[in-house]
Amino acid sequence: MTELESLTAFITANLPPRAMQMFLPTMENGEIIRSAKGLGLGQKRIGVLRYDAVLSWDNFPYRECSPGLVYALVLTWLSEHANALNDELKLPDPTVDPEYDDDGSCILQVVVAVADEIILKPSDTGAVPSKGQRWDVVYPEVWTAEEAEYFTQHGSAL
Repeated sequence: MTELESLTAFITANLPPRAMQMFLPTMENGEIIRSAKGLGLGQKRIGVLRYDAVLSWDNFPYRECSPGLVYALVLTWLSEHANALNDELKLPDPTVDPEYDDDGSCILQVVVAVADEIILKPSDTGAVPSKGQRWDVVYPEVWTAEEAEYFTQHGSAL
């Protein structure tokens, strides 16, 4: 899942449906950064896609739902769900641009700088040729230990 998809899912799950009408998430100002790194399990990062996740509402009901809720959700997502690239690249803080009208709605735009890793994994049918191999573009596979056994020894081993 990309950072834009993750942020959009978090915002959608936590705002009332009325506030999600006329909502459009988009990607703008993208740049590809060369950044190689071995990830284990045959995977390698070849770069990073840095971009602005733009969350736009054409008709946000600010009298029914405070834009402050959107801001709080964005900051919560950044602190609890954003990937490690946010800190690694020292991405800037989000910006906001509300334009209020007298009808109880506003045009609201929140811009969040995010980054996604570009990961390759070997595959016989991969679309990317590199260094004599074929590779697929994948989301990183991470194995996490769910159990551990500890062995302790008391006294002499003899």
